[in-house]
Amino acid sequence: MKMMMKQAKTALTTLLLGAAIGGASLAQAAELNLVFLANEEDQEYDAAQVFKNYVESRTGGEVSVNIFVGAQLCGSANECFEAMQAGIVDLFTATAGGAAAIYPPIQGLDIPYAFPDDRTAMTMLTDPEFTAFLRDELLEASNDSIRLMAMTQTGGWRNIVNGEREIRTPEDAKGLRFRTIESQIQQIMVREMGASPTPLPWLEVYTGLQTGVVDGTLNSISDITNMNFQEVIKYMTLDNHAYMSSMWLMGNEKFQSLTPEQQRVVADGAAMMSAVQFGIQPRKELEAYRIWEEAGGQLYTPTEEEMEKFHALAEPIREWYLDNFEEKGERFMEAFDNARERAQERVDADRESVMR
Repeated sequence: MKMMMKQAKTALTTLLLGAAIGGASLAQAAELNLVFLANEEDQEYDAAQVFKNYVESRTGGEVSVNIFVGAQLCGSANECFEAMQAGIVDLFTATAGGAAAIYPPIQGLDIPYAFPDDRTAMTMLTDPEFTAFLRDELLEASNDSIRLMAMTQTGGWRNIVNGEREIRTPEDAKGLRFRTIESQIQQIMVREMGASPTPLPWLEVYTGLQTGVVDGTLNSISDITNMNFQEVIKYMTLDNHAYMSSMWLMGNEKFQSLTPEQQRVVADGAAMMSAVQFGIQPRKELEAYRIWEEAGGQLYTPTEEEMEKFHALAEPIREWYLDNFEEKGERFMEAFDNARERAQERVDADRESVMR
């Protein structure tokens, strides 16, 4: 009898232990819905594929990643943020204009001609101190619901593109209607040129250009050819007025629900997404320029004198920014300017080392 009781106790203990282990394993399983609004030709798709493979392989399948391209779960930045806060979307990539819906001062990233060159821009956006500052600001602004995972870029440099005429100076844009992102900064720049800003969701831009709702847009060459805009516009001015910085964001509640090890893997995967987007963009631009030129698209590079007129657009916009965002704007611009100074020092020091 005692032997039977002992066997039963052992069996029960084994059963409970197995259930506990199974429950723990189940609790550690997670599914992440990753969304970006571009199509599969965009570098965000390549980055998402790398993230999916990295996270799923490094967690042994405990964390799975579902990739949603275009407007499958949400159709605009605002909708995607709402879906993120509702737990429908877990990861989403946004530009500064999109992120301004939850943290308006981030529009400072779009102040014209604020980034000096590609290498310095990349170094600024991966600066640990600057990204930590933005992470804290975004968490506070979203009531701890949205976490910045990594900063990157989504298309390179924005340029002035339209279907009506060549633009050599800001005055040449007078009277045209340009599609803008949600960022007030970009809309003010368009007005400073004497043109009219027309906000349109990204997925509606082609139709807007085709039907004449807008005459042009402010985008990178890769964005233009990815969406086949070369079919309806033909003039591009290479003024490089904005570096298309973007960020991968994650629902903080979902992130906090992961185990520490899973969090580390997801964080590392997000850093890899950032690196992929920085690295693949220059290669994609080669093909994009070929497509643009074969479609009859024209390119114009302003002279130094003409660029001075474009650069003159920046100062009144920066003043407007500081007047409107006050203390938070000053804090953001201080962090941004410091990041640029640190980045420039690092880049200059490395250049000197290579050239020595």
